[in-house]
Amino acid sequence: MKLLLMNLTQTTLRLLILCLGLLVFQSCQPGRPSVSNSNTNSAVGGPLFSGVIKNVSMYPVPGQPDNLAISLVVSVENVGADSVARGWSLEVSSPNNQNSKQLEPVRVNGVVELPGTKKTVDLAREDLALKTADSPIAKSKQVEGVLTFVLPQASEQAMNSNRSSLILHFKDGAGNSYQTPRALIGSKLAER
Repeated sequence: MKLLLMNLTQTTLRLLILCLGLLVFQSCQPGRPSVSNSNTNSAVGGPLFSGVIKNVSMYPVPGQPDNLAISLVVSVENVGADSVARGWSLEVSSPNNQNSKQLEPVRVNGVVELPGTKKTVDLAREDLALKTADSPIAKSKQVEGVLTFVLPQASEQAMNSNRSSLILHFKDGAGNSYQTPRALIGSKLAER
């Protein structure tokens, strides 16, 4: 009887440890986009955004080969009150460089193919900053678009080799701040 109880206790303990391990593993997975709202005094019933970087494309700026263009396909969801999204900026950081850079989006015209897909995008028509500046994102709705940034004196090879990362920052109409989960350059976004 004692042996059966001891085996049962060990089995229960193993199951408990396995469940805790799975819970920790699941919480580290990139499920729903995370929300970082630095304005803790926001009113109940206000906007509540979350965003995620779905695709990253890097290429030399035409006519400026020393500068790197970074185009992001971004999805923003609102589960709160209708609101515009503004104040877009991209934080670029790397372990080798203590100073992260904050970049403002640039307006780009042209149709490009998304890397790794057969899908083309009209950058001017899909500009997320323009889509969300005047037209509110409704409650329970999601908007997808493209944002392009220019990183001076940089190359795709350097960004890949030094494990740089990207975080997109933005605000709702009430001034509450949000950010996307960190996207590590050189890894597939689904691997994060």
